[in-house]
Amino acid sequence: MNKKTTPPRSPGRPKTGADQTSVQSKILMTASQLFMEYGYEPVSLQQIASQCHVTKASIYYHFSSKPELFTVAITRMMAMGMQQTALRLEEPGTLQQRLENVATAKMQQSHVDTETMMREAETYLNADQLAQIREAEMRIFEVLAAHFKQEMDSGYLRPANPMLLAHAFTSLLMLANREDVRTMHGSIEELAHELVALFLDGAVQKK
Repeated sequence: MNKKTTPPRSPGRPKTGADQTSVQSKILMTASQLFMEYGYEPVSLQQIASQCHVTKASIYYHFSSKPELFTVAITRMMAMGMQQTALRLEEPGTLQQRLENVATAKMQQSHVDTETMMREAETYLNADQLAQIREAEMRIFEVLAAHFKQEMDSGYLRPANPMLLAHAFTSLLMLANREDVRTMHGSIEELAHELVALFLDGAVQKK
């Protein structure tokens, strides 16, 4: 009696089934980490595939192009960042303690400046892809701005544009990308404490 055999898959075509969800998640996680560390242009689909231990064809199974993968990966990463920022800002403690928690988490890994990365990528992205990324980025600023506005209303922070403070705080944290700045402190937590203190020194209402 002949055994039934499964027809071979086309070369390069990934397996079908529930495992494709985990493969897609792995591709997105790896891609976002590489893009944030090196920027858009230096990262290739082959590099992402190699680190995920999949074929390049597997990436094309889920994403039609590098710009599409970049857009989905970065917006997904920003959405997670927004959620984590919101959670840390809702925790008990002073504003300084909560901002230090946000700063520590953000500075754990070095990453390229978002504006630098976007200037590099915008040549390859269409208008809708650019808009999706900018909208995801804006949500992070809005979370920070909302908490700064609450602190202004309570009288702790001096009156100012809360969105400007959100941008200023985020830009200040980019100093952690500099190796010479990192080596000034024994840990990321110490650096976060000093940077947040510097930020609040200019933002706190003087009595």
